[in-house]
Amino acid sequence: MIRSSKFLISLVSFMVGCVSENDEMVLGPVDGFDLSGLDLERVQAGHLAPDFTLSALNQPPITLSEFRGSKNVVLVFYRGKW
Repeated sequence: MIRSSKFLISLVSFMVGCVSENDEMVLGPVDGFDLSGLDLERVQAGHLAPDFTLSALNQPPITLSEFRGSKNVVLVFYRGKW
């Protein structure tokens, strides 16, 4: 009986942990997920970077072209696994 109770508590805990409380906005690019990480021909030093749009938390989406000619932009790509 104790073994069944432990299993049931573990199962319920696991299921609760898998359920999201709300639909979170997905941040980051929505295209290019299928590109190779070694595709070095797309962007060359001295050339304009391809335009892209990123979702932002509590702000409207941000597009790279909004900053062209007005500000310097530094792109940092951090591939993390959470």
